[in-house]
Amino acid sequence: MDNLKYFTGVYEADQVIMYQFIDEMIVESGTDRNKIYYINPKKGGSNLFGYTWRPYLSPTRNRTPSEYDKLYNTKLKDLYPTFKEIAKEYRDLYFPLFKYSQIQINKNYPIPPHKDSLNIGESVLCCFGDYTGGETKINLGKTTLSIDARDKPYKFNGSRFKHWVEPFEGNRYSLVYFHNYKKRPEILI
Repeated sequence: MDNLKYFTGVYEADQVIMYQFIDEMIVESGTDRNKIYYINPKKGGSNLFGYTWRPYLSPTRNRTPSEYDKLYNTKLKDLYPTFKEIAKEYRDLYFPLFKYSQIQINKNYPIPPHKDSLNIGESVLCCFGDYTGGETKINLGKTTLSIDARDKPYKFNGSRFKHWVEPFEGNRYSLVYFHNYKKRPEILI
């Protein structure tokens, strides 16, 4: 723990620190996320940190090529390059063996029931903020789990089980670490 750059190694303190990092980021939903659930960009949104196969941001703006062939940096990866180190240090502290290629960053984004059909295997959900409600529900078939991932990071298979966020009041931020490059397992953030 002597080599920590961003965090303290004390879970409750690190929750506040990560909340502050996310709070400073501009996270606005793109077109695909807005189709799932629209949220006023002033209130929050949902956006990907990592890589994408789409070479453009808009018809007139291209993305930055990544170090991986035929993949491009997402807008958030270009805007906040140090977040890669921040997210990795947090992972190293609280779920060190988990490998990931992407992080979904959500600010006040109450996503409806869905499956993450392109994800491979398990994801890790981490929640931050001073909010009420906002539990993550995971439908396991005959039972539904209710998770508050502020208490600790929670690992589950979002490609296999339908999940959603219950209504909430206050600021609810979350990170979802996941992997989704089946044919290219070497791709990691």
